[in-house]
Amino acid sequence: MMHNYLCWDPRSVRQVINPFAEHITDSLFRAVHSDWDLKVTSQVGTSFQDISEASWVEMTPPAFLEDFLRKDRPHALAAILGKTGSGKSHLVHWMRLNIKPSNERVVLVVRKSGTSLRNIVKMIIAELPEEQQGSFLEILHSAGDGNQSREDQKQQLLNDLAQVIREEVLPPEADEAETELVSCLPNLFQDPYMRQAHFLADNTVIADIVDHIFAPSNAENRPDQRRIFTETDLPLGGMDFALASRLARDAINVIELDPAVNLALAVKIINRNLDRAVARTLSFSGDRVEELMTRLRSYLKAQGKELILLVEEFARLQGIDRALLQAITSQGDERLCRMRTAIAVTTGFFQSVAETAYMRTTHIVDMDHSAGCANGRAVTQASLCQFTSRYLNAVRLGHDRIVQWNNGAMPGETPPSRCDGCVHRVECHEVFGESDGYGLYPFTKQSLWNSAERADHSMPEQLNPRVLQNDLLVEVLDNFGPNIKLGTFPPFRLLEKLGGIKKLPAVVQAELQNRNPSNYHRWAAFLELYDGTGQIVNLDERLRAAFDVPKIPNAADAKPVEPLIETPSVEAVPGVQASREDIFIEQWVGGKGLDERVAQKLRELLFSAISNAIDWDMIGLAKGAFVGRTQKAFMRTSIAFDRQTTQARSDLLVKIVIPGDLVQPATAAAALQGVLRASKNQFKWDFPNGEKMLSAFLDCVDIWTKSVVAQLQHICQPTPQWNQAAAAIELLCVGAAIAGKIKPNATITDMIEAVFSSNWASECASTAPEMKSLYNKILKNREKLFNIAHSQVSTMKGGRVGAMLNPSKIIEPIRAFRHAKWHLLLQPPEDVMQEPAKIYREICSLLPKAAEAEMVIRQSWLATMDDAFGVTANRAKIVSILEAAQQAVAEAGIGSGNTSPQLGKALERFKTVQFDDSISAARSLTNEKDAIAALPQLGRGRQGAVEAGTELVKAANTFLNIVDQNIGSVSESLEAKRSAVTASLQQIDTSLGAIEVDLVALSHTQGEIIDAT
Repeated sequence: MMHNYLCWDPRSVRQVINPFAEHITDSLFRAVHSDWDLKVTSQVGTSFQDISEASWVEMTPPAFLEDFLRKDRPHALAAILGKTGSGKSHLVHWMRLNIKPSNERVVLVVRKSGTSLRNIVKMIIAELPEEQQGSFLEILHSAGDGNQSREDQKQQLLNDLAQVIREEVLPPEADEAETELVSCLPNLFQDPYMRQAHFLADNTVIADIVDHIFAPSNAENRPDQRRIFTETDLPLGGMDFALASRLARDAINVIELDPAVNLALAVKIINRNLDRAVARTLSFSGDRVEELMTRLRSYLKAQGKELILLVEEFARLQGIDRALLQAITSQGDERLCRMRTAIAVTTGFFQSVAETAYMRTTHIVDMDHSAGCANGRAVTQASLCQFTSRYLNAVRLGHDRIVQWNNGAMPGETPPSRCDGCVHRVECHEVFGESDGYGLYPFTKQSLWNSAERADHSMPEQLNPRVLQNDLLVEVLDNFGPNIKLGTFPPFRLLEKLGGIKKLPAVVQAELQNRNPSNYHRWAAFLELYDGTGQIVNLDERLRAAFDVPKIPNAADAKPVEPLIETPSVEAVPGVQASREDIFIEQWVGGKGLDERVAQKLRELLFSAISNAIDWDMIGLAKGAFVGRTQKAFMRTSIAFDRQTTQARSDLLVKIVIPGDLVQPATAAAALQGVLRASKNQFKWDFPNGEKMLSAFLDCVDIWTKSVVAQLQHICQPTPQWNQAAAAIELLCVGAAIAGKIKPNATITDMIEAVFSSNWASECASTAPEMKSLYNKILKNREKLFNIAHSQVSTMKGGRVGAMLNPSKIIEPIRAFRHAKWHLLLQPPEDVMQEPAKIYREICSLLPKAAEAEMVIRQSWLATMDDAFGVTANRAKIVSILEAAQQAVAEAGIGSGNTSPQLGKALERFKTVQFDDSISAARSLTNEKDAIAALPQLGRGRQGAVEAGTELVKAANTFLNIVDQNIGSVSESLEAKRSAVTASLQQIDTSLGAIEVDLVALSHTQGEIIDAT
C-alpha cells in the first residue's frame, strides 16, 4: 500500500514547470503540450465588436495551422487574443515548432523576452542581402545605444517626447484646453527639476520604455501590456510645483484649472504621441519600418520564398507595432512575397486597431475560451486532468529524461509515462486516477477539480494555464511536496493559500473540531480539497493511508465517486441552501474580510446578547451607566471583527474582537450563522443544525461576556493611583463646596448629602472668573459624574441602581478626600481618555489657579470693607449709621444731589444679603495659606453680599463726598454775609461819627450866631 510516497524531486519542479512558454526548451514544451480545440473566427464586419458568438468555430491546432498555411491564401494574419497567461505565447511557440524554415519560406520569430525593440529591427534587417542592409543599419545606429548611457537614453526619450507633442497638429475642432496642453506639456518634460526628481528616476514609465527600446528583457520584466503614462506619472503639486520652472508651472496650472478633465486629457495627449517618440528615440520611424518590410518582401519574392512572422507578444513591438501592422497586411503580389503573420496580442489592443488592419485579419483565436476547454465550451474534469497530467508526468520524468526522449521522438509523439514500471501503478491509478496513462498523484480527479477552481477563479468557464501552473502545481509539487514524505499532506497552509475553508459549513467545522482539535486542520484541509461535499466523512481508506490522514471518529464512509461528467457542474452543499449572510461568514472564516452590512447586523445581535448575559448584580455595577449607544463603556462599536472592512475604534474602554483568542473561528462562524437565522425566525432555533448552532452561540456568548465583564471590572477596579468612583465623588465634593453646599465643619454625612443633592445652584457664589468657569465645568458634567459614582457605590437590584448607597464604598473616598484637604491626588491612567478621567485631569489643572484667584478677591474685598466700615462693623450698624447720616443731611437742608436716592437703593439691597456671614467667611481666610484647603470657606462667599457691600461702599462714598462739598459751600456763604454786615456796621458807625461831627460843628455855629445876635 502506498504510504508517504514521493515519486519526484521537489527541487527540480521549477526546471520543468515554467509558466513562460518562450523560456522553456523545445523538449520540455513537447513533453507538457496538450492540444486544445481552438475557438477561431475570421474577420466579421468592420470591427472586432461585430463578432458574435455564432461566428466562432472550433478547430484543432493542426487544422488551424493547415488553414493558416494554405497555398491559395495571398496572405494570412492570425490575431491570437487572450488575457495574460491564457496561452497566447504557448500557441505561437507550438506554431514555431511546427513551421520549419525551408527553401520556400523564411520564419522570423519575435520572442517575448530576451530581446529589445532595437534587436528586433536588426533581426529583420539581417534577412536582407548585405548590400541592402547598410542604409537601414546606418539609420538604426544613429540611435547611439553603443555610446549612450542609460541616463542619456532616458534624456533622449524625454526630449523626443516633448518634441513630438510640440509638433502635433490638432484638428480645427480641438478645444482651448487641448490646444493649451499641447503647447505647454513639453515644458513639463524639459523642466530640469522635474526630470531629475521624477522622469529620470528608475522604475518610471520612461525607464521602462528605454529598456524596452534598448535592453533585452527577461522573464521578470517581459511586456504583457503596452507601456503608457497614467495620471500618477505626472507630478503636479506640493514642492514639485514650487521648485519647477515658470513654464512647467504654467503647464501644471492648466491641468489644475479642471483636474478632473484636464489631467486625463494631458495623459491622453502624451500616450497618443508616445509611439512617435519611441520611434524617434530608436531612430527608426514608422515610414522606415514600412520601407524595410517592403524591401525584405521584395527580396524574398525574388528568391521565390514567403515570409512567416511569429510574434509572441505584440507589445514587444511598441513604437513600431502600428507601422509593422500596416506593412504585414499588404497581400503578396508580383512585387512582394506572400506573408503570413501570427501575433499574440491583448484583446483590448486588438479592438483599437485601424479598420484596415482588422479587415485584413484572416484568423482570430480566442485563447480565453480555448485553453483547457472541452468542445469549445468550458473546462471539464477530463480536460483539466488531461492538461495537468502532462505536467505531472514531466515532473516525474525530470529534465534529463525528457531531453533524452525528445532527441529520438518523432513529430507528434507523446512522452513515455513515468508510471510505467512503478510498483504502485495499479493501486495509484485506481485510487488517484490517470489521464492517457499519466497518473494524477498526488491529486485525485476530484481534488484536482476542487483545487483548480480555488486557484483559478475563471474556472470552469475558462482556464488560465499560467495561474494553474504558478498557483497550484508549483505550490503542491515544490513548496508542499516534502509534506507528503513527512506524512503531513495536505497541510492546512496549502488550503489557506487556495482560499481557505469554503465547503464545510461553520457548524460542521465546529463539530469536526470537537472530534479532535489536534487533527482538525488536517481533516479540514483533506475534506475541503479531496472531498468538497461539505460533510464529515471518511474518504477511501487507501487514500487516507497514502497521506497518513487519521480516521475521523464516528464519521460515515464517503459515498462512491460518481462517474465523471464531461460538462462542468458545481455540486450543491447538502442541507439548507446557504443564505447570503452564511456565504459572507464562510468567506470571512476562510480569510476574507467581513461584509460590513453583515457585521452591523451581528453587532446589534451580539451587543444585546452580551449586555443581557452579564449578571450586573453580581459584579455590582449599574447596567445603564456602562451600556448604551453613545458615551458608554460598552457600546455596539465595542464589537469588532477580524478582517472587518471598516477601521475598528481604538479609543473605546471596552473592546472585543470576534472570534477572539478564546473562540475557534469555526465555532464562532456557526454561532454567528445561527443567531442570524434565529433573528429571522422569531429567535427560534428550530432549523437544520439549529441545536448545534445554539450550543455554539451560547458557548461563544459566555466567553465574550466574560471578556466584557473583566474589562468593566478592570475599569472600575480601584488602584492606589486611580478609582473611578472615588474620582467622581471627589469632583462632586469640589462642586458642592464651591456651590456652598458643604460647610467647613461639615460631617461625612453632610458631605454625602451635599454630593448627591439635586438642588445645586445654576451659578456659584464665587466672584473670580476662573472659579466660575471651573464650577460650570463640574455642573455641566454633574449628571455624568453622579451616574458614575452612583452606579458603583449603590446597592444593585436587577442590574439597576438601588435606592440605598453602600456605606463601605462611599465613606472611605470622602474621608480620604477630606484628609487630603480637598486636593485632587488621584492619577488617571494616561491612555484613558473617557470620563471621569478626562474631567478629573481638567479640574486638577484648573483648581489651584481658580482657588488662588478667588482667595485674592475675597481678601481684597475684606480689606475694602474694613477700610470703609471698620473692623467691628456689622450690617445693622452700617445701615443705622448711613440712614442717620441721610436724615441729618436732609434736616440740615444740605443738598446731596442724586446721591441720596442711590445710597438708599444700595442700602435696601444691602439689607437683604448675608453680609455678616460673608465678612465672617472672608475673615476666616486671613490666616489660611492653602487656597484649595479653604474651598468650603470660599463657597460661603455669598456673591450677593460681596456685590452689595461693594456697591454700598461706592454709594456711601459718593454721598458723603457730595454732602461734604455742600457743607463747605454753605460755610463760605455764611462767612461772606458776616463780613458784609461787619462792613455795613463799620460804615454805619463811620457815618454816625461823621453826623456827630457835623452836629457838633453845627452846634458851635448856631451858638456863635446866637451870641452874635
